[in-house]
Amino acid sequence: MRYRITHRTAYTYATPVHESFNEVRLRPASDEHQTCLDFGLAIDPPATVIVFDDYYGNSVHDFSVPYLHDHLSIEATSDVVTFADVDQPLSGPGRNEPDRSPPVAGLAGDKAFADDHAEFLFPSTYVACDETTAGLTQELLSRDLTASAYAFLREAATYVRERLAYKVGSTTVHSNVAEVLAGGSGVCQDFSHLLIDLCRHAGLPARYVSGYLGDVAESEASHAWVEAFVPPYGWVGVDPTSGGPCTGRHVKIAVGRDYADVTVVRGTYRGGMFAELDVAVRSEVVGDLRGIALNTGRRRGELIQYQTLGAMKQLQRLGAMSQSLGGMTQSMENARGTNLDWPASMR
Repeated sequence: MRYRITHRTAYTYATPVHESFNEVRLRPASDEHQTCLDFGLAIDPPATVIVFDDYYGNSVHDFSVPYLHDHLSIEATSDVVTFADVDQPLSGPGRNEPDRSPPVAGLAGDKAFADDHAEFLFPSTYVACDETTAGLTQELLSRDLTASAYAFLREAATYVRERLAYKVGSTTVHSNVAEVLAGGSGVCQDFSHLLIDLCRHAGLPARYVSGYLGDVAESEASHAWVEAFVPPYGWVGVDPTSGGPCTGRHVKIAVGRDYADVTVVRGTYRGGMFAELDVAVRSEVVGDLRGIALNTGRRRGELIQYQTLGAMKQLQRLGAMSQSLGGMTQSMENARGTNLDWPASMR
């Protein structure tokens, strides 16, 4: 699928502020599942942008506005292709393929495997991995003592979807897993944190993903989900809000241990504490994969050419983004109502 996405974040300050230092993570990733063909960033007031990759490989745009200003606008535009259609899983076993992942029970005792993925197995800012979730994980594991790693991931995602009610406003951007479980409801950020917690207790490395649902037109397009490292498939995307696999509709921006590592806009400034925030996301489906030979060198070559052209356009632009708050978290009544099913062979 090919999408054109616009993400605008605007702050209006009650009184002028200054010394605003910001970093944003808004450029879609380019990996084995998708390619960002073009990306543009416009900032008002104008600012010089420094671009770098963080520890997890996410593209970060850093900028500052040192002089007085009463507003800050950050608009990102992306042109991205995912290598699957909206009903096709991006990773894991394909349709009618057997599950080749090892028993999940054996992963916890694999020291080399744990060492390789340690940062995604231990507690993090929003994922405490405490006794409560340890008990929930044991309950899931006891349902099938011979379950494969992939089967456990599916079971855990289904459990999260059934355990939590999707309710905007029931949590905040700072809610942790214990608070979400106590309230019994949350949004995509909360669903993702709970699934990550369960996976880590089972010895399955799991990370948080920020992104979009490309086929959702308005602000609800902002989304979050989970990737778990499942041998031999690598990082497998699963959407606990829908309870199913990530498909060609999922556009990845950034990954990290939890939400704290992928905050869309983060920053500080000097001045008054009152500001009005407005976030608007718009996504347009540009095309699907019909008529394109997905696995040919020609297709990959075409995508590489497009990507290079996009990078050249960006260098010519030098435009430029702010403070905290993820317009990405309070999303997704649409995804909650859409059941993205697993491949038939894996049910």
